[in-house]
Amino acid sequence: HFLKDPAALDAIVAAAGVAAGDAVLEIGPGKGALTKPLLDAGARVTAVELDDALAAALPGRAGAGAARLTVLNEDFLRLDLSTLGPGPWRVAGNLPYAVATPILQKLLLWDGWTTAALMFQKEVALRIAAGTGGADYGLLALSVRARADADVAFELPPGAFAPRPRVDSAVVALRRLAEPRLAAEDERLFWRLAKAAFGQRRKMAAGVLAHALNRPRSEVAAAFSAAGVAATARPEEIPFDAWAALARGLRA
Repeated sequence: HFLKDPAALDAIVAAAGVAAGDAVLEIGPGKGALTKPLLDAGARVTAVELDDALAAALPGRAGAGAARLTVLNEDFLRLDLSTLGPGPWRVAGNLPYAVATPILQKLLLWDGWTTAALMFQKEVALRIAAGTGGADYGLLALSVRARADADVAFELPPGAFAPRPRVDSAVVALRRLAEPRLAAEDERLFWRLAKAAFGQRRKMAAGVLAHALNRPRSEVAAAFSAAGVAATARPEEIPFDAWAALARGLRA
């Protein structure tokens, strides 16, 4: 599904913070609808396109900025990002929805980017940017918050695309953190705790974690108290920083 709304394309460029001279990584350029506005903004664009025919046609659609365009006819999920050269990179793309989450997870683990504006299916976008307390808040939101800040920049209806998808879409603006929010030594236990709790998200997290860790309920309750979390809290009521505090407390 190719984005055709000119105002939306310009809004993606703005949401990514693209300015003249910036190095921009575009993921999934397709027919180049977003590539040209990125080039028109004065950016140097490296576009990663899996489809052979689309990749071959892209330079001819670049207009006057073609000299600042590099096309990589590759699968982004297999691409060695260390080969892209010096950044920092801004990232933009109308992602293929079937692999959008794996693309995001790969991007989060790369330290070469600063800001990004990426198109997702709306329900996925809401899960990426979700805050504590709602049904959308879960492992995806935690994985993003570990390394970036994320907000839904704007939403788009099916009519903004050709052909029309059956779902609404949304652009997420991301800003990579200089340092991850999660200490390396806490990461393994953090994800063990979060996966166990969100696997039974209707139950109180303390009881689920005591069982998962085979630890006394009183010990887990003490860790919850030290982290400032109610012993009756369910997983979606526990903010990222409290999950990190629980990992530190229960690792000791």
